[in-house]
Amino acid sequence: MTETSILLGAGFSVNKGYPTANKLNKKLTELDAEDFWVSSEGTVLLKEKTESDPNDNASDSRHKYFVVGLINFYHKKIKSFNYEEFYDLLNGIDPNEKNTDFDKFCNDFRKKYHIETDNLNLISRSKNIFNQLISCFIVDGEGKKFYDSIHYCKPSYPGYTGFLNCLESWGNDGLTHIHTLNHDIFFESFSHSDWIQGNFSDGFDEMGSKYYGGLKGNVKVRLSYFTNNYTKQYRLYKLHGSFDQFPFHLQDSGIDTYVKIKLGIGTTEFYKEVEDGNGGHKYVNDWINYHPDFLSGTTSKILRYGEPYYYDKVFVNFKTNLSHSNKLIIIGYGCGDSEINNMIEANFDFKKYPVIIVDPYPTEQTELFAKKFNGKIIEKTPSKLEIEDCN
Repeated sequence: MTETSILLGAGFSVNKGYPTANKLNKKLTELDAEDFWVSSEGTVLLKEKTESDPNDNASDSRHKYFVVGLINFYHKKIKSFNYEEFYDLLNGIDPNEKNTDFDKFCNDFRKKYHIETDNLNLISRSKNIFNQLISCFIVDGEGKKFYDSIHYCKPSYPGYTGFLNCLESWGNDGLTHIHTLNHDIFFESFSHSDWIQGNFSDGFDEMGSKYYGGLKGNVKVRLSYFTNNYTKQYRLYKLHGSFDQFPFHLQDSGIDTYVKIKLGIGTTEFYKEVEDGNGGHKYVNDWINYHPDFLSGTTSKILRYGEPYYYDKVFVNFKTNLSHSNKLIIIGYGCGDSEINNMIEANFDFKKYPVIIVDPYPTEQTELFAKKFNGKIIEKTPSKLEIEDCN
């Protein structure tokens, strides 16, 4: 049985209308504090500028002004803005260092808004708000984040027909490992299609799960949890996390596992079913959860690749899959993640097997990557891809 490895980057989702990095940067630098609000639990929600902020009088919600102000402050200072570099900057600040530009900015903010939050907590809350803002902006061209479980029939899927035809062919030949750096859940919708026919696994299982999400009216809905089990022909690995994945925390032991939410599930109401000591069961609440966990930052995300509860496991899979595969297909990845590139070099036998890079507008960085790994660049979009291109 042959194995094929696929690596997807942000360019893969462009045909569906998802924003590029440049568009995300523009949305963040043009953001006003009046464009969103922060609930008392810390959840970020977008709103119209003309709508009132229902939580504006709460001191915690005032931190949104800090985030917007800090983005503008650094945008003016460095003239350009990259959301991942900004996240690195947040991680690299020493909150105890005095008389810096950042320290002065914090002092001015505290004075203006009559808030006593120290520098350390300003950074922590900014990262939480900033990541949620990114998640809010990761929507397709129709404004969708989640997709209905409808079946997509052949012979065409707008923007992806060629890719799906190739995907089906690779699956017929053997195992197909799809590794994605994207945070959206667009690819998961392909599982409901004539090309994949539900023969799909993502490492999360709902059967046997003791984890639940809350709906209105105290209704609890069973959630999938991360088991790291991949049993189907098409296997999806979200290397940088996803906006529908949340760590589940237990108060006395930290992260217990990762769970996957569904549309309509409140992100502050996660539960685990446990024994109550009397032959029955009870539910314990995740006491700190309110935002999804996905990786940001050009270097910050690399520091998290070894975390044991999720990321370390999917990266072990990535490296194992590369070593077993006789073909590597790269679509929409700009070849700029140094650690991803190192893993490819160390684990994929590029001297023996082909590396195919699908990119309609390859950059110099992509061309250098192709040269290093004896790769072939196919200057097409996923819609126009053909089986012959990948041989």
